Amino acid sequence: MPRSGPPARPRLSRRSKIIAGLILVVLLAAILSLRGTARMWTDYLWFDSLGHGDVWTEILVYKIILSVIFIVLFFLLMYSNLAIADRLAPSSRPPGPEEDLLRHYHEAVSNRRRLVSLVIAILFALIVGGGTGGEWQKAMLFFNSVDFGIDDPQFSKDIGFYVFKLPFIQFLVSWFFRALIIVSVITAIAHYVNGGIRVQTTGQRVTPQVKVHLSVLLALIALTRAVGYYFDRFGLNFSTRGPVDGASYTDVNAQLPALNLLLLISVLSAVLLVINIWQRGWVLPVTAVGLWMIVAIVMGAIYPAIIQRFQAEPEESQKEAVYIERNIGATRYALGLDDDDDPKNGSGIVTDREFDFDTEITDEELAGNPSVLNIRLLDPDIVPNAFQVEQSERTFYTFSGEVDVDRYEIDGQTTEVVIGARNLNVADIPQQSWEGRHIQYTHGYGVAVAPVNSVTTQGSPDFVVGDVPVADTSNFEFRRPQLYIGENLTGYAIVGASIDEVDYTSDNETVTFAYDGEDGVGIGSFFRQAAFALRFGDINPLISGFVESDSRIIFNRDLRLRVQNLAPFLELDADPYPVVSDGRVKYIVDAYTTSDRYPYGQSPDVNDLPLGSGLRKEFNYVRNSVKVVVDAFDGTTTFYVIDPDDPIIRAWRKIFPGLFEDFDQMPVDLQEHLRYPEDLFRVQTSMWARYFIVNPETFYANSVTWAVAQDPGTRITARTFVDELTEAITAEETATAAATRQLERRIRPFYQLLQLPEEDDLDFVIFRPFVPISGAGDDEDERKELTAFMAAKSDIDEYGQLVVYRVPGTSIPGPSIVDAKIQADTAIAEEFTLLNQQGSTVLQGNLLMIPVGDSLLFVRPVYVQATGDTELPQVKRVIAGVGNDDDFRLVIRPTLDEALTALSDPDGLSGLPGQPSVPETDGAEPAPAPAPSVTDGEPIDEDTRRALSELISELQTTQDSLDEDRRRLDGLIEELESLLDSSDG
Repeated sequence: MPRSGPPARPRLSRRSKIIAGLILVVLLAAILSLRGTARMWTDYLWFDSLGHGDVWTEILVYKIILSVIFIVLFFLLMYSNLAIADRLAPSSRPPGPEEDLLRHYHEAVSNRRRLVSLVIAILFALIVGGGTGGEWQKAMLFFNSVDFGIDDPQFSKDIGFYVFKLPFIQFLVSWFFRALIIVSVITAIAHYVNGGIRVQTTGQRVTPQVKVHLSVLLALIALTRAVGYYFDRFGLNFSTRGPVDGASYTDVNAQLPALNLLLLISVLSAVLLVINIWQRGWVLPVTAVGLWMIVAIVMGAIYPAIIQRFQAEPEESQKEAVYIERNIGATRYALGLDDDDDPKNGSGIVTDREFDFDTEITDEELAGNPSVLNIRLLDPDIVPNAFQVEQSERTFYTFSGEVDVDRYEIDGQTTEVVIGARNLNVADIPQQSWEGRHIQYTHGYGVAVAPVNSVTTQGSPDFVVGDVPVADTSNFEFRRPQLYIGENLTGYAIVGASIDEVDYTSDNETVTFAYDGEDGVGIGSFFRQAAFALRFGDINPLISGFVESDSRIIFNRDLRLRVQNLAPFLELDADPYPVVSDGRVKYIVDAYTTSDRYPYGQSPDVNDLPLGSGLRKEFNYVRNSVKVVVDAFDGTTTFYVIDPDDPIIRAWRKIFPGLFEDFDQMPVDLQEHLRYPEDLFRVQTSMWARYFIVNPETFYANSVTWAVAQDPGTRITARTFVDELTEAITAEETATAAATRQLERRIRPFYQLLQLPEEDDLDFVIFRPFVPISGAGDDEDERKELTAFMAAKSDIDEYGQLVVYRVPGTSIPGPSIVDAKIQADTAIAEEFTLLNQQGSTVLQGNLLMIPVGDSLLFVRPVYVQATGDTELPQVKRVIAGVGNDDDFRLVIRPTLDEALTALSDPDGLSGLPGQPSVPETDGAEPAPAPAPSVTDGEPIDEDTRRALSELISELQTTQDSLDEDRRRLDGLIEELESLLDSSDG
């Protein structure tokens, strides 16, 4: 008998496959939904752990309410019109080719019309209305608006209408217009399907009932557009048609009348469409729409273009004068640049002064001058390498790429310092297991602080706070140096686990720590562990035996992310900075309120801002209204309102009263470390360069405009033969690049502790110089002499005051000219040659400009950094300069004191830089004979000095070559001896 084969495997039917596929889809959707739910719940837990659960709840409620309102509204609009279309369907559909195409559809849905309409209405409602929750900020500000107390000059409406109400109103009008168009199109399709509209027929193509229905919908569209035209009139205040932002001559005299006419045409069109209900044919609707289109093209586009070309442009300075004046006043107020002599806009925070320049600088001006005592030798762009090498202690600690400048009282004296926080370096944790990254290595440790005006004998930062463990001093006390929150700190940490955390290592021993702060979300229950496992896509929080009932999870550890999550309506400065306060490290983050809806306000150029700045966006109003303090140990995040007069922050305080604190609640020791924010100062200086002009005609002529001074450059390596060879090889590429070059980069602002001219006290300021603009395009950078400089005060009694010093004449060099003189100076070039030996690189620090009496002192520290894996920059020389374009003196010396002495007393030092002088004798004993010199006691002239420098360089190169040959020979001898020993064995 034949052998039976294996039993056939049952095959799934097509229906079973479809069901199985649907089950898989549902399961996948459930998992994704579950993860989204877990994220929402853990977000709430995080907000609640910081005491701001009401913020999360209120934002969510607004999003849900907006989405529900617009979903329901669109659903009702769509479903009602589809229901009307079904009721107006003719009892019998006319035969023809169109009916043949639709027969199968009618057979399939003949008894399910309501279900089809319901599905279509729900689907479109979710699409059109579901995304409206993203407009929650506009809605919140609309319902909680406040007045600015200032009316716009064109329509005499309070500025609050434009900032708080107009954006949401325009969103509503735009949404209704789009919704009505979508409903009208879908309704017309429904009428076509139902037979009320036929295209391929010789009889009646549209039934009277359908004509009535569509006429009403088109009339509603016309009325909605009329409302849009009404509010578009106010949008002219943000026009960019003219020479400046704001309603221009053409906007007021042509575009505004055109909008008014279009508004009337829209209303007339709606009336004609309603009248058409009782008329036969489509003559009235076609006439209305045609008239509307003609007026829109002629009056809305052609007529304004004619007025602009033949009236505004030929006499632009005269025609636009009143509108330029409006723009100047609005921009200065909106960007916080009011002048003391300009009472129109109120606050008056800019003081304009003349600086009577003197090219000479004396010993008396230098001696004891507080600005000179705080000259910065430590460049915050360069010294992070020194911080990393000398203070990181372990690979799992790191300092950010730029340390911060602040001031502290050290030994009873206010001293400018550079400070850096020792953050956790997650990437270099020695134990990269889950336990190591999330339970053992959880935090950074302490800060390093060094005065800017002193270095060690080797040229390194002279740290007054440093090392791990950190030691208390008379100036700094640390009770909780652990940093669980920091800059660019990613991931999460679990504290309160069954094993302790690694605090630091000392003498090859690990010192542990058990977190006792307030930060973190409890993760003791199964459901919370599962929720966080879903949130982070990591099952370990759920299954790890180290997680106990009182364990907590700390996440959102990056301080900027933490602040942004709590207050997403604020924009943040790119540079938070640490402060030692109350035995802890706390970060201060500058937060801004902004708007792009200030009438006639000019939008600033934000390309000068760092990439991480919250101000790299479109805006024409800004206030630094909030100082956010984040405790790096326990995560407490406090929002202090420093500008309670700002209407935008007043509106947000109405919405979230528990989120903000009054500024006087900020501890005094934190108030002493406030800094005027750099990003805001960049914007203000860039805009003041033109908006210091108040006369409209002068402003338009652009003949006396300034620009922020060109960046003289930093970290410039001394030129070598390789540099010159590379330049020669790429000469053609360089010429091509020069032909298409762009404007030079602008100098960044610097924080300095200065005694400003005409002031008695020492101020911690942020400082930036200006140069004139001579033309357009590349010609803008032709002039580089100094024309003015601006300083913003940070000390709390004068916080926010801006002082501008105008420099008379055109003979004072700007930073780029001084830099060029430095690079061309032969004595400095020789010093660079000596310093730039094999294995080392010369780095030039920031070029500082310091007002001293009636003079301007330029100082630049010079670093030498060894090349290789350990880059430790050390200050080896200091360049100082003073004078005007015709008589500018430069010196380079080993120390700042020697450089300043050489400047104020040019004939006081006759030897080589840094050469010790011969001690004087008292007559009792003969002085020791001086060492012989190649010039037999005669002063060394410049040619001899240059020849000696070249000889020293050649000898050094020869010495390095001999040393290398000696090392190779020693290695060869060792190999031969090893070979001999092995053969003997």
